[in-house]
Amino acid sequence: MAGAIIGVVSGYFATLFYWLLVAVTDAAAALLGLGGGYRGDFSLAASELDPARRLLLPAVVALGALLGGLLVYRFAPEAEGHGTDAVVMAFHRRAGLVRPQVPLVKAVASALTIGFGGSGGVEGPSAQMGGGLGSLVARLLRFGLWDRRAALVAGMAGALSAIFRAPIGTALFAVEVLYRRDLEAPALVPAIISSVIAYTATAPLWGYAEVFPRMSVDPALLYSVESLAFYLLLGVYVAPFALAYVLMFNKLSGLFRRLEARLRHRPLKPLVGGLLAGAVGAAFPQALGSGRALLASFLEDPSTVAAGEEAAAVLLCLALAKMVATSFSIGSGGSGGVFAPSIVVGALLGYSYGLMVAGHSPVPPVAYSYLGMAAFFAAASKTPLATSVMVAEMSGSYHLLVPALIASLVARELTGNVSIYESQMHHRPRPEIASLELVLDELLRTPEARLVKAREIVDASYTPLRLSDPVERAVHLMVERHQHIVPVVDDDGRLAGVVDASLIGLLLERPPRTPLSEAPLRRPPVVHEDDDIAYVAEQLVSHDAEYAVVVSDANRYRGVITVSDVAAAALAVLASRP
Repeated sequence: MAGAIIGVVSGYFATLFYWLLVAVTDAAAALLGLGGGYRGDFSLAASELDPARRLLLPAVVALGALLGGLLVYRFAPEAEGHGTDAVVMAFHRRAGLVRPQVPLVKAVASALTIGFGGSGGVEGPSAQMGGGLGSLVARLLRFGLWDRRAALVAGMAGALSAIFRAPIGTALFAVEVLYRRDLEAPALVPAIISSVIAYTATAPLWGYAEVFPRMSVDPALLYSVESLAFYLLLGVYVAPFALAYVLMFNKLSGLFRRLEARLRHRPLKPLVGGLLAGAVGAAFPQALGSGRALLASFLEDPSTVAAGEEAAAVLLCLALAKMVATSFSIGSGGSGGVFAPSIVVGALLGYSYGLMVAGHSPVPPVAYSYLGMAAFFAAASKTPLATSVMVAEMSGSYHLLVPALIASLVARELTGNVSIYESQMHHRPRPEIASLELVLDELLRTPEARLVKAREIVDASYTPLRLSDPVERAVHLMVERHQHIVPVVDDDGRLAGVVDASLIGLLLERPPRTPLSEAPLRRPPVVHEDDDIAYVAEQLVSHDAEYAVVVSDANRYRGVITVSDVAAAALAVLASRP
């Protein structure tokens, strides 16, 4: 029942957000002396401008970024940037709690940022709005931690389903995006219920056509052995671009965070990003806005974007421009998503690949646009299953699902664990960490927990070794003295790493006199002795770690805190509450 309620609420709210985006986009186009009917995609309007009026684009994009930034930093700072990452963080580190004002602030700020030309999509805002509404419903119904987090996932799925018209793919995305190598399987059923209800409830408002044109290919050609080889090569082709995109996005995000410390007012940060994105748009107007409507037109007729002998080179330039513009717009704190820009880039790269292999592959080049959409975003976000299904649903071309999965899995594996969503965990936490999450949920709501510091519960009995000590001493401590955690420090007592029981096999393979400086060391969570137990618990949960090392102000080793230590101290605090 709760999943159905969340689906209706999140679906209608996401629809209202999209209508607002359409209105803002047309208003921004009017500022440039253009008409309306751009379907919420500023790139269509920018492409109609003559070269002289394109010089106004940096100012227009910056205006939208500034207005959105003023709203975000005044009422809900957590709504900056691409909202999906904020929802992932809320799931893992905020006990599924999202402040009630976030959905509305995110909707208006994103409409301003994207509608005025910022290169961002509606996926991130929709995910954060839906997740916030799911969290609000859970709070009103007094759900516990597990149900509240499931409600957050369900809200994310419902909002995305309404926007992208892909009920199965968006439900899978909501449970897959939380981890880089795992799924939140327990939340899948609520996510599917919410997603299907949202899709059904909003279908009369959106219509029943697919988001993108259907792709028709002879199955005999699509599934030939020769074609399968080209799908593998597509994943290889796309992977370096996806890796470069993520690294550039994360690098620029870090630079803008450092710039923020020098600026007197925080909204100036997205303003700078908007100016830079607008400058890219002045040269490549197709790089602005969400690109969703532009992509639909491109898939209908690729010659509308690039044609002739230089088409592949033009597509590569446009793809790179879209990557840079998105990094400036969203990496600077502008409110928007990264899914729509990513599938635009993937489609352009896919078509360029299709042109390159046109004389050899039996599959037409435009088919590789659809497969490139899936492969590029799957590599960037670590969501190959969800992205492949979403592309198939959005185009009504379900026969592309298997080829998309092949290309997506190859691209995902080649890019390792680098992801555009920094808050993703590697995999679902172990049972003892999951139990600690329950305790953390209570600690975050207990002021007394802030009074218990790490120095009061640290266990200093763990004997440290120096980097110059041989590995046989570490093995002796673990085997003979049953010390399963051996901190390793430098000559000044500063922590260098840890040897734990999981490494004993590797240690035994080394010559006994090998110094620990040449041995593999763990990098566990490190906390300060003045940190409170709520913070310590949060670090253990977010790192999926069984222990943390405690250090002093000078980073000198003080001891170890295990999950059991934190749980015992937390229960003592909770039991003493009035």
